[in-house]
Amino acid sequence: MEAHKADILKGALENKPRIVITSHTRPDGDAVGSALALHHYFIKKGFSSQVILPDKFPAFLDWLEGSSDILIYNKQKKASAAVLEKARIVFSVDYNDLERTNSMKEILKASGAYKVMIDHHPDPDEAAFHLTFSYPGYSSTSEIIYYLIQQFGDEVYICKHIAEALFAGILTDTGSFRHSSTRKETFEAVAHLIEKGVDVALINHRVYDTYSEKRLRLLGFCLSERLVVLPEYSAAFIYLTEKDLERFDYRQGDTEGLVNYGLSVEGINLAVLFTEKNGEIRLSLRSKVAFSVNDFARKHFSGGGHDRAAGATSTKSMEDTITYFRSLLPQYKEQLNAL
Repeated sequence: MEAHKADILKGALENKPRIVITSHTRPDGDAVGSALALHHYFIKKGFSSQVILPDKFPAFLDWLEGSSDILIYNKQKKASAAVLEKARIVFSVDYNDLERTNSMKEILKASGAYKVMIDHHPDPDEAAFHLTFSYPGYSSTSEIIYYLIQQFGDEVYICKHIAEALFAGILTDTGSFRHSSTRKETFEAVAHLIEKGVDVALINHRVYDTYSEKRLRLLGFCLSERLVVLPEYSAAFIYLTEKDLERFDYRQGDTEGLVNYGLSVEGINLAVLFTEKNGEIRLSLRSKVAFSVNDFARKHFSGGGHDRAAGATSTKSMEDTITYFRSLLPQYKEQLNAL
């Protein structure tokens, strides 16, 4: 982490300006964990801080300290706008392009606040921010927040609540430490978080073992009725229509991790989850080793993300989106089958 950037941020924080911390639409564990950890850190240092997210986060993160105080922009626009108007520094964590905040993007673009991006996704829109901490090689934004606090010499401020938020972010974004972005340093950071009071078994239980009955039945339906395996292309996909989601009383976060079941099939190197919601098709893409779903999503669906995990949106129908996806596979057949 560049020391000069940390010094610039220290200077911007010198007079304890009002802070707002934001993250991306459809916030995941790393988005919520990194935002809350940074929020608790600033509160402990005597700052005025508020977390604002574009929309609701999954219920399996409700246990995180401070989660009930998060403002949800699409439900609390007036309150969110009032807080943003007074903010002097806006932190953008776990995203590197204001477009990823969906309904919040215009108000963020119009804000005159000093904008700081802290993120680990490739291809940042650096022109949109005054200061950027962009490290695509890191496992998660939560890991970057840990190092930033360390860079400030403020490890003493890492309490149990901050440690739990950081651990939840690292745990979920590394796929329980399975992804290739999990480095030696990641485990060293986690070891320090455990020293600060993290209960590894308890947090794993809270994140992964609190499914509702309907979410489990949705999973069973996906595997029995909506999983399509294409062995000739080493690919698989799952698709869910809005009617499917209504049938199983869908709640935010219920489809978290579903795409990985396609990738867990032996011989499959590319997996996609197609989800119909609010008149559009959302794509979640995962791959093994040498196939970049980031490049695939950018080239064909104007999406993006990481090399092994990416997302995109299609305005076509479910049928047309899947047909288009399948039409792309022949050109990647040799590459996917060679893995």
